[in-house]
Amino acid sequence: ILTYNDKQFMKNTHNKSEAEILRQKAEELLKKKSAGTASPFSEVESIRLIHELQVHQIELEIQNEELLQAQNVAETANDKYVRLYDFAPSGYFTLSKKGGIIELNLSGAKMLGKDRQHLKSSLFGFFVSEETKPIFSLFLEKAFQSSAKESCEIVTDSEGGLPLHVLLTGVVSNNKEHCLVTAVDITERKQAEETVRESKENYRTLIENMGEGVGFLNIEETFVFANPAAEKIFGVDKGKLTGLGLNDFLHGKNIGIVNNEIRIRKQGKNSTYEIEIISKDGSKKDIMVTATPSFRDEKFIGTFGIFRDITDRKQAEEKIKHKNEQLIQANAEKDKFFSIISHDLRGPFNGFLGLSKLLAEDLQRFTPEDIKKIAGSMRDSATNMFSLLENLLEWSRLQRGITSFKPESFLLMPMIDDIMHTVMDSANKKEIEISYEIQADLEVFADEYMLASTIRNLASNAVKFTLKGGKVTIAAKSVPGHSVEISIRDTGIGMNHEMVHDLFRLDVQTNRRGTENEPSSGLGLLLCKDFVEKHGGKLWVESEEGKGSVFYFTIPSNAEGLMKTVISNSVSEEDKEVQIKRMKILIAEDDEISDSLISAMVDKYSYEVLHVNTGVDAIHACRNNPDIDLVLMDINLGGMNGYEATRQIRQFNNDVVIIAQTAFSLKFDRVMAIEAGCNDYINKPISNSELQGLIRKYFTE
Repeated sequence: ILTYNDKQFMKNTHNKSEAEILRQKAEELLKKKSAGTASPFSEVESIRLIHELQVHQIELEIQNEELLQAQNVAETANDKYVRLYDFAPSGYFTLSKKGGIIELNLSGAKMLGKDRQHLKSSLFGFFVSEETKPIFSLFLEKAFQSSAKESCEIVTDSEGGLPLHVLLTGVVSNNKEHCLVTAVDITERKQAEETVRESKENYRTLIENMGEGVGFLNIEETFVFANPAAEKIFGVDKGKLTGLGLNDFLHGKNIGIVNNEIRIRKQGKNSTYEIEIISKDGSKKDIMVTATPSFRDEKFIGTFGIFRDITDRKQAEEKIKHKNEQLIQANAEKDKFFSIISHDLRGPFNGFLGLSKLLAEDLQRFTPEDIKKIAGSMRDSATNMFSLLENLLEWSRLQRGITSFKPESFLLMPMIDDIMHTVMDSANKKEIEISYEIQADLEVFADEYMLASTIRNLASNAVKFTLKGGKVTIAAKSVPGHSVEISIRDTGIGMNHEMVHDLFRLDVQTNRRGTENEPSSGLGLLLCKDFVEKHGGKLWVESEEGKGSVFYFTIPSNAEGLMKTVISNSVSEEDKEVQIKRMKILIAEDDEISDSLISAMVDKYSYEVLHVNTGVDAIHACRNNPDIDLVLMDINLGGMNGYEATRQIRQFNNDVVIIAQTAFSLKFDRVMAIEAGCNDYINKPISNSELQGLIRKYFTE
């Protein structure tokens, strides 16, 4: 192909040579004609002929000028084509059927990394990488066979140059001998595609290995994508979360929470909330959901969700909350304790000391009658101090878990007769009538000391807050559920609603003096409530200010009633919903009543219960029954104690769960139990709710 300057030179040379040659030929022809003949024309005709020749000459000159102009235009167009061809950004190749390079432009030469003149007659395939040569060969074959436009992607393999990704598009020429190929450098596009692919791969790897669940829910709120962490949270196999929605895992109030959050998201707002789900494996989990709405063309299309399993955190928070409640309770108990010591106990002591000092320093001036009155006052102060100290010591023992609990059957009325003497003294002084509405043969099943203390405290309070001439009635009747309902009714000053509400709260001061200025600490009521609840019963009050009060409480009528009330009062909604596997349980307990109570408590969790009453027998039972799931071990067994029995069991069985039963709540005893090999411990008398909590802790499915 000629360059632009070559063509201009050839154009000028061509124009000059053509004119000279034409003139020379014309002159030679004219000479021949003039020499051979005389002119046949007249002068006039010759002049006219000359004129015609001159006109014809001018016409020829005009035509020649037009031809020259057309030639210039064609050459200009050709020059533009050459420029476009040579300097086009794409490579242009004319290839033979065997792939030989017949013609190419500068961009094509640049792609192959060699000078254009050196590339002509070379095989194009020589510059194609080994991996893509088969692709190029097939492309060329199909282009010649089909005569249709074909395309393919190859990688160049030029010496010293970086490999290029090239898109070839080819079509066969009209004579079917050549293939006209356009080559486009797509290296940057391929690099961008690779970057996008790597980015997607990194994103996928990141999502799939995240500890938090990630998913996308469509407009119908069903999963279209979920990572393995999300599948684990919801308890489904790989790929099984797709098509399910959050509602498939919800229950109760959580459904309303999610529906409300959906409405918020459809308004274009992000939301973060906590719900409880029931995963497909049946376990309950607390999860935190962070939801981000997705829109396309301002239309809501779904939600990106991040799901975090916060079950452990919620349990830790619940434990902290429980510990805080225990601390608050402990502080309230401490405050109550010091309040009693500093105020309620000091008052009677001051009176007693004052009267004794008076007698010691000035006895001679008192008459026998005066001394009798002072002695009576001293007796009352001592009685109040004794009663208060007795309650204080009993309350302290109760808080430390060292109060014994030994329920048994006995007639109620004879026991009441025995304990009412001290109450009757106070009632007689205030001319208060005490009556009974109790059948003589009514039996109860209770710890006699606790029941006596409860009735005595409630009856004393009734007398204390009743005006002179009033009445106190103690009644009892059988009620459904193997229970007895006991009530103490008075016609006293009563209480307002606020006082009734705060009556059993440690952190609120509700004590007040009686109608004859009798002291009151409020401690007796707290003891009554604890004693009643030890029996699985309930204590409540009905009162109206100025009209009196009625205190009610329930107590078992027999052993069956004790077991049923203890268990039924402890079952929570959580217990009803939690799935706990049936177990084989060993109870190591030497007290028959305690053994019966524990048996009733674990009945719904067991398919078989074994009973032993010595440490040695506990070891043999575990050795002969390796499938035992739970051992409830009394640490104070006769002979070999529970600590040593546990140590020996652990020598051959580390899997069985052993819970120590201890009558003490001292830290030392608990540490001893854990060091011996127990998994946990529980205080006696055993609380059914606490035992159920431990069973849920170790055996929830």
